[in-house]
Amino acid sequence: MAPTAAMTVSPCFLSTSQQTGTLALVDHAPCGGATPRNLALTPSGRHLFSANQNADRISILARDAATGRLADTGRFIEIGTPMCVKIVR
Repeated sequence: MAPTAAMTVSPCFLSTSQQTGTLALVDHAPCGGATPRNLALTPSGRHLFSANQNADRISILARDAATGRLADTGRFIEIGTPMCVKIVR
């Protein structure tokens, strides 16, 4: 199903049962803009970049190393219609 204006699209956190292998929803995180098309984790694991196609920005989210949870840094890169993020060393 395609997202509509009434739907929220955001990265989510899942846990895996060691006994059954089933997934369970833990939490959602804001992606920093509309229509996230691609996500990329930095090599350090401390930040996640979200290419938000309809917001014309790549949002930079902080990642907690212990929990994996994301937090908005308020930082972003303005760029027209981003669809893919690649981290280059």
